[in-house]
Amino acid sequence: MKLVFVSSIVTLLLMTMACSSGSKAPDVSHVDVDFELIPFYEDLFAIHPDSFAGEAEALKAKYGQYLEAYSLGVIAAGSTEDEDFVENMQFFLSYEPNQEVLDTCRLVFGDTAPLEEELESAFKYYRYYFPEAEVPDVYLHISGFNQSVVVDSSWISVSVEKYLGRGCLFYEWLSIPVYLRRRMSPEKVVPDVMMALAMTEFAYNDSVDDLLNQMIYEGQLRYFVKQLIPDIPDTTLLDFSTEQMSWVENNEERMWSTIVENKHLFSNDRMTLQRFVGKSPFTYYFGEESPGGTGIYLGYQIVKAYMERHPETPLASLMQMNDGHAFFRSARYQP
Repeated sequence: MKLVFVSSIVTLLLMTMACSSGSKAPDVSHVDVDFELIPFYEDLFAIHPDSFAGEAEALKAKYGQYLEAYSLGVIAAGSTEDEDFVENMQFFLSYEPNQEVLDTCRLVFGDTAPLEEELESAFKYYRYYFPEAEVPDVYLHISGFNQSVVVDSSWISVSVEKYLGRGCLFYEWLSIPVYLRRRMSPEKVVPDVMMALAMTEFAYNDSVDDLLNQMIYEGQLRYFVKQLIPDIPDTTLLDFSTEQMSWVENNEERMWSTIVENKHLFSNDRMTLQRFVGKSPFTYYFGEESPGGTGIYLGYQIVKAYMERHPETPLASLMQMNDGHAFFRSARYQP
């Protein structure tokens, strides 16, 4: 079983002008999706630690390979067949901080109806653009603040304690930087699920791993999410505050000129790449007033420029374009 951890089906698509960034979102009311939203963490933590030995087999029977993947890959409790599996799970369930986290997760995600509705809407768009695609079930788990999203062939699992709201006291206790907490709000769950889907189905081509390729790939991912969640604000899509969004919009031409003049565009220096597309409080080359991830913003603008010039391009075709240099030439991006 192959898992993809994401800090995560190329098929024929209906030709549509709706791919263009300025187009009205297509009508997906007729699209059927079949998936389950499964609050696994509720079933798991409903078991008293002292009773886990007697409940383990029933849990295995109900959750099968998902439980195996969760135990092995998410919380490192070992295989469900290991002799110390029960003891490890008893420790995890009885660990006092996990109980405190559970209470907060129930406050934020206890009513799953709104989340299920948001997921259904996004999956409808997914099936509209990719009619043959399988829609995965979505599990909710508690990981001990490990991976935010875990992807397998038939399911995606979300670590709910990573989305409790940027003001959550746990994040302060864990010394998580403020700029990262912006990504840790409930409204990011569905975008992150769709992002994980995109990263799994359309892997990055690192044969030419330079800044331009990374920028465009990150831009393609955001464009994909935007098509599946048409109403998502750019601030949420790009993890910017309102002020940061204004800054990048007002400084787009200056940012681009700086990148070109300093010959960063075709750089494969790891530090340079990190400074433009990595998670950071600001972009090193643009000063502390700038947000981090400005390279992602510019990549998104390049993708939008391409789609404005080639609006007939199906989303599936767009996501398969993995030559950033050729893509850039066709986009003719000019800030």
